[in-house]
Amino acid sequence: MATVEHVYRYPCPSSLTESDHGLALELAAQVSEQTKATFFTGKLLNPMVTARCLRTVSDLVGTRFYVPPSMLARILREADPVATVGRDQVRFEGFSACCSTYVRHDMLEGSFEADRLAPGTTNVDFRAEMRAALANIREKTPVRIVVHQDAVELHQPETEVIERKVPLPVRWIRGFAEVQSHLTGMSKKFSLSRVQAQRFLRSLPRAQADHEQWVTASSRGAQLSVRSSGDGVRVKGTQRLRLLEKLAADAERMEAWFNERQGSSAWILDFNEQRLMIVLNSDPWRGFSGDGQLLSALAADDKAAVAAVKAQLKWQGDLDPVLIADRIGQDRTSVARAMDVLAAQGLLGFDLVSRSYFHRVLPFDLSLIENLNPRIESARKLVRQDAVEVTRQDDGVVADVSSGGVVHRVTIQADGSTCTCPWYAKHQGARGPCKHILATEMVLDEQA
Repeated sequence: MATVEHVYRYPCPSSLTESDHGLALELAAQVSEQTKATFFTGKLLNPMVTARCLRTVSDLVGTRFYVPPSMLARILREADPVATVGRDQVRFEGFSACCSTYVRHDMLEGSFEADRLAPGTTNVDFRAEMRAALANIREKTPVRIVVHQDAVELHQPETEVIERKVPLPVRWIRGFAEVQSHLTGMSKKFSLSRVQAQRFLRSLPRAQADHEQWVTASSRGAQLSVRSSGDGVRVKGTQRLRLLEKLAADAERMEAWFNERQGSSAWILDFNEQRLMIVLNSDPWRGFSGDGQLLSALAADDKAAVAAVKAQLKWQGDLDPVLIADRIGQDRTSVARAMDVLAAQGLLGFDLVSRSYFHRVLPFDLSLIENLNPRIESARKLVRQDAVEVTRQDDGVVADVSSGGVVHRVTIQADGSTCTCPWYAKHQGARGPCKHILATEMVLDEQA
């Protein structure tokens, strides 16, 4: 007898939530191929700022800041931002075509009047028609946005533009996971007023500037310097910041954040009810997709803690790890590590301003995240071969890892991990841990 496979699809998980009137059970209905789930329908309250931010998102995801020699004759354009609808926010995010720069536009409460607000994600291609419609929006233009499971619609009095869902570039799948580790390690360096931000952005070189520079701030504003500064932000490829210049006149302030360990920086334009953030990797030629900073989290084996924390995710915009730890009866360290794992799997994003994770489910097969990182499987192979011999020390852990007929020495300490292999010598941890460090971490997890 022939078998028939039937696939059920749901726009969001069912949930049981508390309210002033008691418990409320929300059951997710199956979404068939003919059904188009609607996540958001609403009127924009500051349409001109929203339109300019969305144009900037579209501009960035269609820009390649670094062109490898093999691609001089073939420059790709992939402008397909991801739209995420949460319980009280709408976000649009994406990467530059070279994946070295991340952008996110947050529409907060007060920037729209929602007729419908239901959690969900999709990704669409902002083509010329959508960009033209956004460019024509003025301060008092009545505008409505609709986010469906497979499309985003823009409605004006005499114009309607519909953009359909498109496949995500593979490197974006890894990039979305990696960028969270950069954000969680950032600290705020300075804030500029509207006038100071405009003056600084206008002063940036118009030519490509890929050499190392430092942005420092004083009471008079911010300026570029070639001298290193402990209070400044290191930047290579300042041309990437020029995308913010046209928006600065509408912002209340601009904040600069810096990750000293990874060399990345974030620049946030604050419009009160909306925010636009650009995150620059340490080099304009370095894509977030290849960083590998979250490989240790993906390789972690505390499945019970990860499953327990995952069960608490209900599209919250502000997740408190302390409250989650108390609720599920896990220690805070285990919960923090589980949240790192879930961020690596694409289930959590990180908000710099609130310094907290938010839940979202990106529109791709989450199992691909680990499959796209062969270092994890190589490390597991070493563990299965009993290639790791660990020696504990008072100030850290030392392990000898046999690989390819050579024994490599791995050292794991509180301030970081090192390995004697050629791969680590080349990247010095800038591309995440090598397979030997990962294998050692896996063995330590098994012994814990």
